[in-house]
Parts: sequence; C-alpha cells; structure tokens
Amino acid sequence: MAEIIPFRALRYDPQVVPDLAEVVTPPYDVISPDAQERYYARHSYNVIRLILARDAPPGSARGTRYEAAAQTYAAWRRDGVLRRDAAPTLYLYEQEFPWGDGRRLRRRGLLAMLRLHDYADGVVFPHERTFSRHKDDRLQLMRACPANLEAILGFTPGPNPVVGAILDRYMETDPAIRLVDEGCIGHRVWFLQAPAEVAAIQAALRDRPVVIADGHHRYETALNLRDERQARDPAPPEVARRRLDSFVLMNLVLADDPGLVILPTHRVIRGRPACLGEPLRATLRRHFAITAFPLDAADPLPWLRRALDDLGRRKGIACGLYAGGPEVLVLELVDESIPQILRAEGRAPEYARLDVAVLHRLVIEGILEVPAAQQSDDAIQYTRDEAEALRAVMSGEAPLAFFLNSPRVEQVQAVAMAGERMPQKSTFFFPKVLSGLVISPLDPGELAS
Repeated sequence: MAEIIPFRALRYDPQVVPDLAEVVTPPYDVISPDAQERYYARHSYNVIRLILARDAPPGSARGTRYEAAAQTYAAWRRDGVLRRDAAPTLYLYEQEFPWGDGRRLRRRGLLAMLRLHDYADGVVFPHERTFSRHKDDRLQLMRACPANLEAILGFTPGPNPVVGAILDRYMETDPAIRLVDEGCIGHRVWFLQAPAEVAAIQAALRDRPVVIADGHHRYETALNLRDERQARDPAPPEVARRRLDSFVLMNLVLADDPGLVILPTHRVIRGRPACLGEPLRATLRRHFAITAFPLDAADPLPWLRRALDDLGRRKGIACGLYAGGPEVLVLELVDESIPQILRAEGRAPEYARLDVAVLHRLVIEGILEVPAAQQSDDAIQYTRDEAEALRAVMSGEAPLAFFLNSPRVEQVQAVAMAGERMPQKSTFFFPKVLSGLVISPLDPGELAS
C-alpha cells in the first residue's frame, strides 16, 4: 500500500546559515501577517521568502509573490544558500515539546517521499475537507518553485517494531541537525542512508495505510501538479511511476507515538443566532444533561477543563458552553437519537460519535440555525485559546462560545478510513512540522534514485 522512498534534500548550507533557527518557520497556513513580517526581518534567507513571499511593489521586476518566490528559490540554489544532499536519505525527525504540567513529549517521524495516491485507491486517507482557493494558491507556488517546500504530516497504524527499533538505534547517536525554535520546541534530525535499513523500513510500511494529519491542501495540490505535469509531458507508466512529481514530502509518524497529540479548536459564534438565553437552555435540556460551574473570576478555566477531560475519558459526547453571566455550562449528550440521525443521513458510525459532529449538526446547524455553508470565519471564530473564547463573550463581541475536547488519534483514523471528513477545523496536530529543515526539489523529469 504505502510506498516511501529516500530523497536528496535541499538544505541550508551551514557555512552560509550557521544558526538554522533564524531561517525556519511554522507552516504557511498558521503564520499571521504580523509573524510574516517578523520572519522577514529575522534573516534575509528566512524560508518565509519562499513559502509566503510578499508581493513586490508595483513596477518591480519581481512581480507577484509567486514570481518573487521563484526568483529567490533560483538564486538560493545558484548561490549555494541551499545545497542538495549527495545521497538519497530518510531523515529521522524528532520534536520535543512542552505538554501539560511541566511534562515534555517527543514525537518521532520519518521525513520521506510518499507515493501519491488518489483517495479512491484506498491507500492515503484524508480526514478534513479542503477549499479551492487554498489549493489554487499552493499550486501557483509549486508551479513557480517546483519543489515540496513544506512537509505534510501523516500517520500510519502502529505499533511497528521494525521501524521503532531502527529509530531507537539512531536516536541513541548524535543528530546531524539540532535546534530549538521560538516556541521552545526542540528539533533533531538524523540521516538514515544504509540501504539495508532503508529497505527494512520500506518493507515494514508497505502494507500500511496513511492518514493525512496536517497538510490536506498541500497533498491535493501535489496530486494536481502531478496530473498537470503528466498531461503536459506524458511518459510510459513505468517511467511516470519513478518521477519525483509522483511523490510528496511527508513526515510519517506511527499512530501509537506518544507525541502524536491533537489540540482542541473551540467555536465562538458571531452575529445573532436563532436561539439565545433561556429558550436556548430549555432547548438544550431536551438533548443534554447540563452541569453548571461557577465562573471563578480569578480563573474560570480549570473547572471547565477538568469537566471536559472527565467526560472525554469516559468517551461521552460533550462540550462546554459559555453564554455570558456567572456560569459555564458542560453539556453531555443523553439523546441517543442524534447519532442515529447522523447515521440515517448516511454518516459512518465513527463520525456519528464525534463531539464536534454532534455539536455542528444538532446545535450549530439545528438549534442556532447557522447553515454549514455559512460556517466560515465570518460566522464562527475558530480558536485554540479558551481564554480568548471566554473574553469574546464577556466583552460582548460574541453571544456564545463552545469548548471542545480534542478528538483522539484513533477517532481521526477511524473516521478517515471510513471515508468520512470531519467538520472544518476539527483537529490541530501539535507541534507543526518546521518549514525550512528540508526541501524536496521536483525538477522537471527528475526520477527517483
């Protein structure tokens, strides 16, 4: 099923960029305009100039931001800012990050080229929907800069003793790359080039499906670029299969890795929904057991977190609600007809038991009457910051805020492999894969080694 291959990465020359932390960034889609400006100012070789370039001033020869990125990419390759590794390599990638009460977790993955598959092939599985405008943006960039500039995050069912043993062995040695980013996340990379070990990993993963965790737009853009190129420059199937544009750069993680974690994304309802105040609470009582917690002026969040965590451990369908006033409500679904309704609408059982699916179908669309087509950032603010959501309601900027548990990795896997897509912004896998560690060039006609 899944096929991964080593590749010759483009990497910053340490003689030109001695401190890699100065030139790497998070992925483009989590970079705010302020952060974009900060990365521009940080270093003249910062990868922001490729993944999220600025439009040139009117009349400039650099043109659009895609043209600017293309010129920068070509110049950095020509001038040796980016140099290509000599040998095909699997890049073992570890991220160490703060989590919970002073703990630190580690997530281990393999930066490799994964063969592209249409979703219908049943090898690579998405779990979220995508939007055309984002894919168009990335496609224009890939046409201008023929490369995988950023790695997708994916996971495959674990455990996998063969892969685990090889990773353990390498990670007892000194890494080739080591840095700490601005979020106090440590990044370490090892180069795995031994043919026997590469072959052992390839064989161990060959019968495993892959679930896209982060980077759906980039994956589908890679499919579009592959199809576009092969239509323009057709090749016999045996040659087309070996072209690098038939692969995509992915950080592949085992699903049972303790560092594969997901942050919740909360919903702040803007505008004026159809139902508020006591009528809303009365309607919710028909479907939910409601527990009210006093809003502690000093710190209201621990009560809410503990209540949701408890329900999450019991695998109940639940969410939090703040509608102003002195209380935060915890809603636990007791109306089992709702998952049944979702199943009757053709949704898979795995989808019908998702907190976020029930919230959107029953509450946001059904009770509040916010149609799915209008659940953009204008109608709903999506945030990972509980305090920000509370403040929006307290200040009167919004009437309601809903708080969610994170979906579990096994839920994401089950939903994806059932052929379902979760509501938008249901998952936020943390931490993000750094942009600028490795780049996979897709020079026209280049074949896999």
